[in-house]
Amino acid sequence: MERPPLWLMRQAGRYLPGYQNIRAKHSFWELCHSPALCTQAAMEPMERFALDAAIVFSDILVIPQALGMQVSFEGHQGPKMTKPLKEVAQLHAWNVPKLLEALSFVPEAVRHLRGVLGEEYGLLGFAGAPWTLLAYMFEGHADKNFAVARAMLHTQPEFAHKAMDILADILIGYLEAQCEAGADAVQLFDSWGGLLNAEDYARFALPPIQKVAKALTGKNRRLLLFVRDGQHLLPLLAQCGCQGISLDWRIPFQQAAAQLPNHCLQGNLDPALLLASPEVVREETRKLLAAMRARNHYSHCIFNLGHGIFPQTNPECVSALCEEVALAA
Repeated sequence: MERPPLWLMRQAGRYLPGYQNIRAKHSFWELCHSPALCTQAAMEPMERFALDAAIVFSDILVIPQALGMQVSFEGHQGPKMTKPLKEVAQLHAWNVPKLLEALSFVPEAVRHLRGVLGEEYGLLGFAGAPWTLLAYMFEGHADKNFAVARAMLHTQPEFAHKAMDILADILIGYLEAQCEAGADAVQLFDSWGGLLNAEDYARFALPPIQKVAKALTGKNRRLLLFVRDGQHLLPLLAQCGCQGISLDWRIPFQQAAAQLPNHCLQGNLDPALLLASPEVVREETRKLLAAMRARNHYSHCIFNLGHGIFPQTNPECVSALCEEVALAA
């Protein structure tokens, strides 16, 4: 393999002027619910940088929104939700049979993007993993600790299991719809998985992921899993059932390769490096490429970041990263 394929988490977003122009005219949810605007946002980085795949523009919280929770973004404080989950009775109000219809704008965005992108490039869809979605729904807002959500795993374990099992069923249909619409692969984002210790992750978070993975891989779909701050969970992630593991920037690539020899590994340049100079980005990109090359010359490797691009990122640094990957051999 000459070089690893390349896409970047949040490659379409606030650091790009085209996205800022869209947001000057439309709210975030107006953007997410418009396939044409989603494609416009997703294509900007494809036209600017030497990337191999586009990712549909969406948000992991479209699922709670479709389940009846009002989701708002206030300043830089992260999302807030109405009516946090407190009791099992709330699950009965979820209109699960009609949920895929309520979420149809996302596969429509995938289909629209595929039509503009053509077949030359890859296309990725995504969703939030069950635990991460439930953490937001339990807590009601973004939080660096999600202490309420973590406590509820133990004070109401049956409730947590039931909710995540329902979410797993929702994700199976939702991700399959994205694949049918033209996505070559889909990624689950367990953004708050690293907050759980290994025992709790194995008990609560892993089984619904395995359920999703079994259903999708049974249909020959490609599924990646990203667990932020999940270095202590690598032995468990080997059992997740997904073909690929997207690595957090804190995990040394070679360490992960040793522990996950049978998985495609994606990652994992620190996105903070894109706030440095293009020269620093080039140097650090070459280091990561060398670690990937040692894995049977880039076999089962995808070059990406260890988390999403920061809004204040200089696009020239993204260009430098892409240029270095293109030169790899």
